Amino acid sequence: MRQTIVVVEDDQDLCALLEYNLGNSGYDVVTAHRLDGADQLIRDHRPDLIILDVMLPDGDGFEFCRGLRANAVTASIPVLFLTARSQEVDRVLGLEIGGDDYITKPFSPRELLARIKAHLRRGPNQEPRKSLEAQGLEINYDARRAQLNGKALDLTATEFELLGFLAANPGKAFTRQQLITRIWNGRSHVVPRNIDVHVRRIREQIEEVPKRPRWIQTVRGFGYRFEIP
Repeated sequence: MRQTIVVVEDDQDLCALLEYNLGNSGYDVVTAHRLDGADQLIRDHRPDLIILDVMLPDGDGFEFCRGLRANAVTASIPVLFLTARSQEVDRVLGLEIGGDDYITKPFSPRELLARIKAHLRRGPNQEPRKSLEAQGLEINYDARRAQLNGKALDLTATEFELLGFLAANPGKAFTRQQLITRIWNGRSHVVPRNIDVHVRRIREQIEEVPKRPRWIQTVRGFGYRFEIP
């Protein structure tokens, strides 16, 4: 079954290029040139991944992504930002508000395709069929849902992957580079700061006091370790 990608991009020539390249790679591609109507398009097609520009004629892609993450129907769909905004602060913001990846224009179509494939390989069918329960934290790997004390966690696909991996290895410390290799397949564009951003977002949801974490602990000078309180 072909996977579906929704592209939200106002540059129609770029949309045509993406449709051609992604279509030739075996994906169904649906495009929107404005944020107005993109929500409904995403609900109708239930895509496997969303490519999202930041600077759109009728709004801000970052805010649109926040809305996707706040909606249970779209919260777990990987979002890949494709934008001309290349400052580090923009990259960090894109990850903090729920983006799973960030690519700046101009870009290599081959690199874009490689990143898309890497995200889609993390789909539900690739997870072992198991769940984890500990001290009120429940992770369902099949459904790709997590909750703490009965409250659903609002995790991006990357954050679920990171939490799920750490929680499956309690007591074991991992370097940031090991986590990059496991979660991002070691892709060179990912830097240790990416791991820190995602860990901070997870902590904000599972820790009573995020600055004094009990679940995901910092191993000074090394990386992170998951502990069951």
